[in-house]
Amino acid sequence: MEFLKKHYEKLILIIVLLILSAGAVMMPISVSQQREAEEARRSELLRPKVKALVPVDLVTNEMTLTRVQTKVDFDLAGQHNLFNPVKWVQKSDGSFIKVKTGNEIGLGAMVVSAITPLMLTVSFDEVTGTNDSLKYTITVVKETLPQGNRKATRQVEPKADNSLLAIKKVTGPVEAPTAITLELKGDRDPITITREKGYSRVIGYSADLRYDPENLIRKNVRTKDQIMLGGASGELYNVIAIEPGEVVFSAKSNLKQTAVKLSAATK
Repeated sequence: MEFLKKHYEKLILIIVLLILSAGAVMMPISVSQQREAEEARRSELLRPKVKALVPVDLVTNEMTLTRVQTKVDFDLAGQHNLFNPVKWVQKSDGSFIKVKTGNEIGLGAMVVSAITPLMLTVSFDEVTGTNDSLKYTITVVKETLPQGNRKATRQVEPKADNSLLAIKKVTGPVEAPTAITLELKGDRDPITITREKGYSRVIGYSADLRYDPENLIRKNVRTKDQIMLGGASGELYNVIAIEPGEVVFSAKSNLKQTAVKLSAATK
């Protein structure tokens, strides 16, 4: 105790020096810690952590865009009659036809039931007379001509040249030729016929037509024939061509041409 009384000032000084020494030791550590904290704050301010953006839900927008880009077909000719009122046409027997597709009347309802080839035939029938009166009987049939003018029979001399034909060559004895080569007026190529074998070729066609809305049947229709559909107030059609598989009509009102195929049931 006596020692403390004599040396307490030294003890206090020692304690103070120890505290100062501890402070001097702790100062660099504190400064370092403060510097690190300052760097952390600066980094946080200059390079802050940014949360990733949450994708925007565009499902409804994409669906709307898809609908806009999708082509929409408006059927104005369907089962409804808002823009296409149904037309009813009276038949010749008084009944009515409902026109839904347009093919119930007119050429759409025309049926080509048959198409028949029309032939040109030439035959060497006989030899008549003798010497200077010698003549050949030759028959020409053109089925494209009107009924009364289709068949023409001529007795011609061996060197005949008339309005129907011209004989170009006689093969064999004149009084009994084995073949005759002749040229029909209007044809460019000569033909050869014998007593046993004549000549024939297709030069056109006729057609049988059926029009059910008016119970109309026309047989043996030829090119240039006419047919009226729809009664007195209907449409007049000219037959302008008949081919092996179709008949071509021309409307008199507007010259519109329409081909009607041979019915599949008759092929």
